[in-house]
Amino acid sequence: MTHYPVDTAGRPVPLPVHTGAYFSQALGREQPYAFLLPYGYSPERAYPLLVMLHGLNSDYKAWTAYTRLARYVATYDLIVACPDGGAGWYTNAANGGERREDDITQDFVGHLQATLPLVPPGRGWGIGGLSMGGYGAVKIALKHPHLFSVAVSHSGSFEKMQTAAHPVFGDPTADRGLRQRENPSWLVEQALCRWPIERPRLHLDCGTEDSLLTANRRFVDHLNFVGYPYTYRELPGEHTWPYWDRAFKTLLPDLAQNLGATAKLSEDR
Repeated sequence: MTHYPVDTAGRPVPLPVHTGAYFSQALGREQPYAFLLPYGYSPERAYPLLVMLHGLNSDYKAWTAYTRLARYVATYDLIVACPDGGAGWYTNAANGGERREDDITQDFVGHLQATLPLVPPGRGWGIGGLSMGGYGAVKIALKHPHLFSVAVSHSGSFEKMQTAAHPVFGDPTADRGLRQRENPSWLVEQALCRWPIERPRLHLDCGTEDSLLTANRRFVDHLNFVGYPYTYRELPGEHTWPYWDRAFKTLLPDLAQNLGATAKLSEDR
């Protein structure tokens, strides 16, 4: 059993934050990312993977800079990687715009597989995020269950494709097909046409004072209507980093269990 170090208060010492870059064929340029390697890391063994997506007006450094994610995951044998999604909604944009979904599902995870010792994609891979990233995580897992078996959304922004003209989702009429294909409510219906093993687990939450609470409740109502399994929590909080920090900490034990991430013992035991 690998142990993790603790500070003088008995709390896990945060994992060091590493940074890297890869060439994205989808975007035609180098893309930065941050990642965390577990204590006792060995290239001779394979680890579960958790990809964490940031929200709008943020970047790949946000999760490790504004939450205690690096402290929370220190107690598990788990690799965490945080890509940069810009303002692209993790979507292949209309009208030949940026291919942000392809960047994540082909170039980014392909790079991780080539450079880190990961378990095979599927059962031991999860994807999560907040706001724009919560939408992206659910959408990508539903479209690519061969990659991700678990999706986590904190305060997901699930209705952006239903708005007026948008630089990513295009025109409401001309790009109606794209908007449907990028809509999580439509995607869960398609997922129900597949074998149960090809339907990712969905873990959703939202703050009770969040402006996106109504949209999250509508998405949950749709999941209930079509019979797609999920977990959903409403926790006190707003659309802020303190809420997302607490929400991630609350969910992590269940998420780690879903991914098969082994819990460690502290060094003081």
